[in-house]
Amino acid sequence: MAILLAAAGLVSTGAHSPAARCNATDRCVPIPAGIVPMGEDGLGRPGVMTKVAAFRIDAHEVTNRQFAAFVAATSYRTRAEREGGSAVFVAPTEPVPLDNAARWWRFVKGADWRHPQGPGSTVDRHWQDPVVHVDRADAAAFAAWAGGFLPTAEQWERAARGGQTSPRDPMTWAFDHGKARANVWEGIFPIADTGADGYAGIAPVARFPANGFSLYDMVGNVWEWVSGDGPVGLVKGGSFLCATNYCANFRPAAFQAQEQDFPTSHIGFRVAYRAR
Repeated sequence: MAILLAAAGLVSTGAHSPAARCNATDRCVPIPAGIVPMGEDGLGRPGVMTKVAAFRIDAHEVTNRQFAAFVAATSYRTRAEREGGSAVFVAPTEPVPLDNAARWWRFVKGADWRHPQGPGSTVDRHWQDPVVHVDRADAAAFAAWAGGFLPTAEQWERAARGGQTSPRDPMTWAFDHGKARANVWEGIFPIADTGADGYAGIAPVARFPANGFSLYDMVGNVWEWVSGDGPVGLVKGGSFLCATNYCANFRPAAFQAQEQDFPTSHIGFRVAYRAR
């Protein structure tokens, strides 16, 4: 596999250096020390002003290309690969009540990061899409290999807000006068995503405007793992499955509890690093 990836220009044929992860192709961005209004969610919900030390973070979500390089260098196998499947979003064929997510989630045998929709699907021609079907341990393993760590919720939200400290209408994080500025679900969830923003499903990274810190896709596209202890993990930022009629978690304040050992087709991650 390493030879094939090297031939495709996806990995270096030399020894891997964690420092090489922060380069011109896959930048990591310095985030200055500052205050983040944790949980700020518009007028009447000011959040808790929280100090965050300086750190660095990936400009975009970790891609299939980057994860393939990690696998080639380490022979790592994700939980989905070891257990033979993962959870995949499958749109119902007719309207359904929104009180039971089992109506649109399926455990699909053979689904993993290489086969996002299950057997027969592939990441070929999708190398710049965010890697998915990774649980928190998978994400942490990549982060350690890359010389970093999963961000804390405070670091993640500081980065996602792009320096914002005053109240902001929650809808404006994903929409500008009704036009999507992030990869979210457009249409009536879960029947059909119209793709009016250019993408129905996951989008390649950095296809939407960067925030005030020059970071991409901090809202929408895929949920992102953050660090934490215990069996229940936390993901931030919403995903392409967030719609105005369901979830609406396309804003920095949003979070979702997630079993840390449960990979899905709409959760990825990015890596944080110590400040220089």
